[in-house]
Amino acid sequence: MDRPKPPTGREVDACLELLDRQLVDSGGDQAGKVDDLELTELEDGSFVVTAILSGPGALGPRLGGRLGMAVAALFERLHPDTDADPARIPFGSVKDLGSHITLSRSRDHLDVNRMEHWVRDRVIARIPGAGDAPE
Repeated sequence: MDRPKPPTGREVDACLELLDRQLVDSGGDQAGKVDDLELTELEDGSFVVTAILSGPGALGPRLGGRLGMAVAALFERLHPDTDADPARIPFGSVKDLGSHITLSRSRDHLDVNRMEHWVRDRVIARIPGAGDAPE
């Protein structure tokens, strides 16, 4: 298997500068949190972040223990796909790293809201009065 060549770019401490940061889309709206990272090993043995993983499908395994198993099980049970993967945002979509991570795409074009939309349409919409505006 051919490994990718080292990218030219900034070196960051993934735990300190990426994990648990807020994701902000191109319009300034919140788009989730960084729950895990996808890493690829380079030719020299170092690693590069290739994608941000977000949502309960990524958070559950990272939490570990009973809580992590419960979060992962709930994600799999409620997810519309039978073989559910966590929401994946290619690292090339990252525009800026700071106190939050700014993305170059709208959250409407990301996988991060896939499960949220399914739960809203299939579960919450069926609750009497859930879609009604207060008078």
